[in-house]
Amino acid sequence: MLPSAGVSAAERGTLSGVVRLDGAAPARPPLPVFKHPDICGASVPDDRLVVGPGGGLRYAVVTIEGVRGGDKPDRDVEHVLDNTHCRFEPHVQVAEVGHWLEITNSDPILHNADARLGSETLFNLALPPGRVVRRPLARPGRVAVSCDVRHSWMSAFVIVADHPYHTVTDAEGAYEIRGVPPGKYTVSVWHEELGTRETPVTIEAGGTTTADVVYDGGKERP
Repeated sequence: MLPSAGVSAAERGTLSGVVRLDGAAPARPPLPVFKHPDICGASVPDDRLVVGPGGGLRYAVVTIEGVRGGDKPDRDVEHVLDNTHCRFEPHVQVAEVGHWLEITNSDPILHNADARLGSETLFNLALPPGRVVRRPLARPGRVAVSCDVRHSWMSAFVIVADHPYHTVTDAEGAYEIRGVPPGKYTVSVWHEELGTRETPVTIEAGGTTTADVVYDGGKERP
């Protein structure tokens, strides 16, 4: 992150917490494979709803909304989206406007990456084995990526923001965002299966604020 004028490092705060699912996690069988089972196997894990210990939700995107006078995103940062074992890896990641996405194919078969921002196609790339392509992330939004060569189980998201105050939860549902200017904000949490939750937070100078977010078993949708 590029430092913001007027707010010292000692005045910044940290937001941390856990995003979790309340109640028993629904059973999610692996996704069946329809093509190249010799390479992909008979099935792949379903990354759309991954629930860890204590109900912690993986791949939830946590964003602090309304930060004024905060840091500007670094430019020329590179993120990688790999096709490996017939899955996109990582399934969900965050980036900022001005960053780059490197799309690779580590599998010995043809894939493609069809990236859409809403109804608009940003790029649709053929990815033979070993190909590496870089594409700029020029606008904020939720970029959905799929593989159209009959690998219909493959999906990923790249969440692009115009600020650096967002992150993705880990395998236990935990997250941390550092270097936040003190103030009152809204924390927005998005999960592809469970929808959006919002909660107000106050970031204190030099302190850590905890904001846990609970989903009620998926009644809401994006």
